Amino acid sequence: MPRLCIALDLDPDEALKLVKVLSVYPVVFKVGPVLFLKGGPDIIGRIKETGREVFLDLKVHDIPNTVGEVVSRADDLGVDYLTLHTLAGKEVLQEAVRRAGKVKLVGVTLLTSHDEKYLRFLKTGFGSVRDMVLHLSCLAKDAGLYGVVCSPLEVKAVKELTGLFTVVPGVRISGRADDQRRFSTPREAVRDGADMIVMGRDIYRSGDPEGVVRHVLESIGDREDFQGKGL
Repeated sequence: MPRLCIALDLDPDEALKLVKVLSVYPVVFKVGPVLFLKGGPDIIGRIKETGREVFLDLKVHDIPNTVGEVVSRADDLGVDYLTLHTLAGKEVLQEAVRRAGKVKLVGVTLLTSHDEKYLRFLKTGFGSVRDMVLHLSCLAKDAGLYGVVCSPLEVKAVKELTGLFTVVPGVRISGRADDQRRFSTPREAVRDGADMIVMGRDIYRSGDPEGVVRHVLESIGDREDFQGKGL
């Protein structure tokens, strides 16, 4: 069933307050590099105490041994999902898989802030973002990764080509793209094959985080009885 991942792009105290309120819903909480640096490794345990999964979004990109060490440490912390850049190459991805333990590895293809201008900057030879995302998704599959991160615009093709678990950021209900150039609504992303959608600002800037979460879960068909807070 599709799942909602909430990006905690907040200070530690604010993030934990939001986790306390929203942990009664079937969601995953995403910890990015800023929160991880401010809150330290302990932030992972504090969130895990609620019984919800933690998605550690560090987008690791380094030499094979260093990436392997990061993966092992994330596994020791009890992280459920960890991101690394597929652009690091097959050898790095394979070493990460070898060291993964229980943590599910998710390969980042291209950030939702990138478009064809970025491809021209890289001089990749790919004619479109879609082509490069599909190439990197196949690389992730061949290396043995659990899933990939891609935008809503590529998720249908990625799912059909690879069958991998798909994590989709760039999902907005506010009508504002901000710094994301490839985005869609929750319903559209799930319709096209997203297994997990990632949302942050639309939730914690709304003034009614619970209301937004309930609305999103309903729109994607995730209709559990949320510990007495059924839809």
